[in-house]
Amino acid sequence: MARKILLVVASLTLVIAGAALYLSLAKPTANAGSSVTVFVATGDLGPGTKAATLTDVQDQPVQVAANLVPPNALTNLAQVAALQTTVPVFKGQILMTRMFSPTATTGGLAIPPGTNAITIQLTDPGRVAGFVQPGSKVVVYQVAAGPDSAGKVVLQAAEVIAVGPTTANGKAGEGAVSNKTIPTALITFALSPVESVKVVGREDLYLGLLPS
Repeated sequence: MARKILLVVASLTLVIAGAALYLSLAKPTANAGSSVTVFVATGDLGPGTKAATLTDVQDQPVQVAANLVPPNALTNLAQVAALQTTVPVFKGQILMTRMFSPTATTGGLAIPPGTNAITIQLTDPGRVAGFVQPGSKVVVYQVAAGPDSAGKVVLQAAEVIAVGPTTANGKAGEGAVSNKTIPTALITFALSPVESVKVVGREDLYLGLLPS
């Protein structure tokens, strides 16, 4: 009889331990499956699109797993209600706060207040192999003039607001004209007047891409 009682007690202990283990494992699984409400562009948006006009986006929030939501994702359109897009946004992109600012638009180009648009021409290496895009923040370097001189930082965190298409330009060689073509692109920045004079007309500039 005592042996039967011991077996019953042991069985109950195993059942309770199993239940506790199940609950402890189930809890983190539920957390891993949690989701966050974000907003996705329902169509292509050009620079200067007012957030207040995105009623279709407001009506179609999307649930995304919390571990897949990028930093600065918009979780409430009220955050940018009075702002406009500063970069092109493509259909299906998750809207992020850095895509919006209080801007004025000129000829389709969104220019933040207190700045002007300045364009320079750069080669592929100069623009980080083409990875610089509208919305990028970059360090602007002036390359060394010769082996005995050092380059320097011209701008610490310049904002890129437009990138033109890549074109192939001829380049003169030493003592003769070379048929070699160099891919270049026009990069447009939003800079203050003081910053602008540091880059206008220069052909010895390189960009360093900053983390987004």
